Amino acid sequence: MEIFTLLILFIGGIIAGLYGSCVGSGALVTFPLLILSGLPIHTAIGTNRLGAVFLELSSAIKFFLQHQLNLKLGILLGIVAAIGALLGTKIVISINERSLNLIIAIVFLIIFIVLMFKDKIGIKQKKIMKKNIFVISLFTFLLGIYGGFFGGGFGTFIMILLVLFGFTFIKGAALGRVIGTIMSIVSFIIFAINDLVVYSYGISLAIGSFIGGWIGAGIAVKKGDPYIKVILSIVIIITIIKLFLDYLGIIL
Repeated sequence: MEIFTLLILFIGGIIAGLYGSCVGSGALVTFPLLILSGLPIHTAIGTNRLGAVFLELSSAIKFFLQHQLNLKLGILLGIVAAIGALLGTKIVISINERSLNLIIAIVFLIIFIVLMFKDKIGIKQKKIMKKNIFVISLFTFLLGIYGGFFGGGFGTFIMILLVLFGFTFIKGAALGRVIGTIMSIVSFIIFAINDLVVYSYGISLAIGSFIGGWIGAGIAVKKGDPYIKVILSIVIIITIIKLFLDYLGIIL
């Protein structure tokens, strides 16, 4: 039974990596698998972080090798997001998780509509001004706080933020993976210190995620920005449905 579970997590990691390398939200696949394997929710989150580190890292390396990554900017934004995340873990949030699910679902729905009606967004690279980098950093910090206390869809939010500020889908995906790598490492360390990681499950997930992330990033660069836009739209729709179901208290 243990071997079967490890195999399922390995396969789940590959699947998550194939699309998570492009648009984030790989946890849509991996987290439910960890819960179904019998892990308590906090341990599942911590174990999933180990897989996320390798998904994000392999994707970032692949994008870098294919000359799609502004590494310095990615590291800067990653550090900013990580600082925000550390702050987010300390903040007592007044809004409850159920209400937050509804708000985020509505935001994602608006973003989806914008993406559908603006055909050129994310397809052609725009000139990124220095003042835009400051604004992007500010929003990344705020998203980091959100990621620290809640986290659902963080990678997808970052991807959308970068695209809305003029990056192509591929460039946004590449930057998002560096940000995700730094965020995931910081998060994993916190969970590991608190003994909330099952390493046998996490390593199996990490190996699959690394493979999937590497392949997924390669496919993304080969097929181009329109391909990532389609994947992003699908992930947004699935996320909206999941968040609405969570709000209604429906567990699938």
